[in-house]
Amino acid sequence: MRKIVILLLALILNSCNDGNFEVPSFDFTETVNHCGEYILYITNTEKKEVMILTLSPDEINTTEGTKSYPISSPIQVNYRIFDAAIGTTYFCQSIPPASPNVLKDLNATDGEINITTTAVKENDIITGYDYTITITNLLFKDGDQKVFFETFNFGTLQLTN
Repeated sequence: MRKIVILLLALILNSCNDGNFEVPSFDFTETVNHCGEYILYITNTEKKEVMILTLSPDEINTTEGTKSYPISSPIQVNYRIFDAAIGTTYFCQSIPPASPNVLKDLNATDGEINITTTAVKENDIITGYDYTITITNLLFKDGDQKVFFETFNFGTLQLTN
């Protein structure tokens, strides 16, 4: 009887099919890279997994405090997996390079971008700004599969005057 139960359990576990959806690791470095002031991205250590945040000039400004913006055009969040490491100028080119290839591209369908702007001062003179970015209720959909983060810490962008 015990062998039958073990055999049935093995068959049930072996027959489960989770499709071809790979759960992304979402394990990024703390460095926020940017192309201009409005295309921000973070990568994993191998630079094959990337989270891209596309903003408009209204979101990155010099007004101190926290502002929130819903994810909708023109504000976009994308998650991409590449087949090789991207270069430092990948997102700064007007025509994306042919290599590396994008293996997976997920667009956020919901969420809210929260940007806290803080002046950086040296001897009471503003020398730049820090923009701490978090995303709440971040939702990616891939067919029937969903990836959700209640709070995702994107990182801090540092811009100097």
